[in-house]
Amino acid sequence: MRIPVIVLAFAAACAGDSPPATGRCTGLIYDPCNTEDNCDSALCQNFVDEFQVCSQMCDDTLPCPAGGDCNEFGVCKPPAANACVL
Repeated sequence: MRIPVIVLAFAAACAGDSPPATGRCTGLIYDPCNTEDNCDSALCQNFVDEFQVCSQMCDDTLPCPAGGDCNEFGVCKPPAANACVL
């Protein structure tokens, strides 16, 4: 009977954890980054107190890729970073 108790305790401890990243980041837009070198676009944007991702400039003629919004600084901001590991 101890095994089911351990399994239940482990499952309860894991409840609410975020899903694991899906693989290695490749520098695509909205991938997490540390420097511009991590990004195909050469723009690693820090959205203060949220996350830091590869991004691109945007305006009326250059919209953001799906899921992103053009912020007041003309930079595409996604709701969250892509699920990958640097």
